[in-house]
Amino acid sequence: MNRRSFVKAAALIPLSMAKSPVSFAGVRDQVSGDALPEMHRAAGERFELTLRRVLEGDSPRFTEEFLLADVKPTAERRFTEYSGDLSGRYIGALATAARAYGVEAPGLDALVEKTIALQKPEGYFGAGFNFEKPTDAEMALLWGNGRLLVGLLEYYQWKPSESVLSASRRVGDFLVRISPIMMSTEIREAFGAQHFASSYICWTQQTEGLTKLSAVTNDERYKVLAAQIATVIERRPGDHVHGYLTSLRGVMDLYALTKDEKLLRQCETAWQEITASPDLLITGGVPEGWSPNNHRTEGCAEADWVRLNFALWKAKGDPKYLAMAEKAIFNELAFNQFATGDFGHRAYTATGLPAAGAARAWWCCTMHGLRCFPDMQENAFHADEAGLRYELPLNGRIESRSLTASSQSTLTQNGQVRISIEAAGTGRVRLAVRKPEWAESVALRLKGPGLISSTDPGYVEAERSWTAGETIEVQYKMRWRSEPGGADRKTFWYGPWLLGVSAEQNPAYFNELTTRNQLIEGASPVIDRKNGVGGFSVPIAASEMKYFQAEYPVQPATVALRPIAEQTGLPTTSWEVRFLTRKQG
Repeated sequence: MNRRSFVKAAALIPLSMAKSPVSFAGVRDQVSGDALPEMHRAAGERFELTLRRVLEGDSPRFTEEFLLADVKPTAERRFTEYSGDLSGRYIGALATAARAYGVEAPGLDALVEKTIALQKPEGYFGAGFNFEKPTDAEMALLWGNGRLLVGLLEYYQWKPSESVLSASRRVGDFLVRISPIMMSTEIREAFGAQHFASSYICWTQQTEGLTKLSAVTNDERYKVLAAQIATVIERRPGDHVHGYLTSLRGVMDLYALTKDEKLLRQCETAWQEITASPDLLITGGVPEGWSPNNHRTEGCAEADWVRLNFALWKAKGDPKYLAMAEKAIFNELAFNQFATGDFGHRAYTATGLPAAGAARAWWCCTMHGLRCFPDMQENAFHADEAGLRYELPLNGRIESRSLTASSQSTLTQNGQVRISIEAAGTGRVRLAVRKPEWAESVALRLKGPGLISSTDPGYVEAERSWTAGETIEVQYKMRWRSEPGGADRKTFWYGPWLLGVSAEQNPAYFNELTTRNQLIEGASPVIDRKNGVGGFSVPIAASEMKYFQAEYPVQPATVALRPIAEQTGLPTTSWEVRFLTRKQG
């Protein structure tokens, strides 16, 4: 198998359509380190990078023994007191990747069997649980068990198994048993934000697993408990963002199951509060902790934020949710991904994103980042009664009654996406392509007769009788723009990408007075179409501007502005993204 075939299978083919699943175990020696084809320079390449890290990477290696350490538990690594956290995320992420993309997950079946064999008679996983007076240790165990319950159910969705379902039921019954004390005001107040990762969010995040379990078993007890937990979810100052957003994602799952409008309103209100707060970052992401504990980001929270926005968009159809997810994907989530494929922590300041404080969170973020990719593919296309809508300029694939289509994005290179029709029914079908706010225009090019129109201002549409093998070229016209950045500063953008100045490429720009440098406005920036550096470059958006160096303004210089998304292909480096400016002349 060559690299082109490998990546195409890994990044585009859902399990239901794959003729034979791709095994990483069988292709490791055949896949070289050469550059990916241009058609895969979007989500496919990033997905592969993280998947390869999880299955083949070091520092650490995710061996069976290493993963099982948190369900035994043993103290051979960090955070094994969060019983089932890493192991559950690993199981869920790989099972979902297998189901969505058709890749195999070597050894996953055996890992699941050995995991459920370690379940305690009371239904939980871990060292022990104090049923009378929970402490931080019990909260940590609850967090890990919640992640493991979700992971087991995602595995069950891929490979239904009575043993896995039985283990999941026992976790659910354990949660029902302890619910009276965990729902008490005493526990709710005792585990405030000061406990952070072992705060009350360790209980509220059970909404996700309980809802999934209720959907599979039709057991009302789990759904009722999830609804009760939804009533006590709070966004407390300084608390853990990942735990809060995971809790809300569970509420959205519960809404999808019950259609209870108050659950949807709860999440809409939470979204409005977050986006109106200082905790919505310029990158479209969110911090690790709510203000005032918002000094760095976390890959888990970024993935949650993207997935929550997708859930809200599906429920409401409001384009603001899709636009927010898109902004976070192209900027915050991309910036968060390390060259190793890991996700983790990045610090930030009022003006930029320093190298100091960056950390690969292999114990959680790497797996949660991997789990986010299937949601991106799932939301790239959308089927409706009239046909298909292409919503996000990412690699994706959809099979519907009217059309089966896939997309290959070269947006970073030339602003284009090619949509291929793989199968088509009879009669005229509408294909609508979303026009995002960052695009001046969207143009469709297709061969043969077809009606191209824009009856909906948010979409460009083509309607015709399609045949297998046809392609549609989508051209996004993008522009360079500036926006207010607060405190008399500005930010610069090209299309969906936030531009910044990196120390790796502009060492002279960085010194003691870096934040006082002034970019010169008044003339169009020079657009640099060169490839730049790193495997994740975005040459279409690369720009150059003149600036006054704060330390010697009599000698103006030139600085390169490039998308912060390129950080994945670079050694960890500092970026400035909010700039002082001065008019030309």
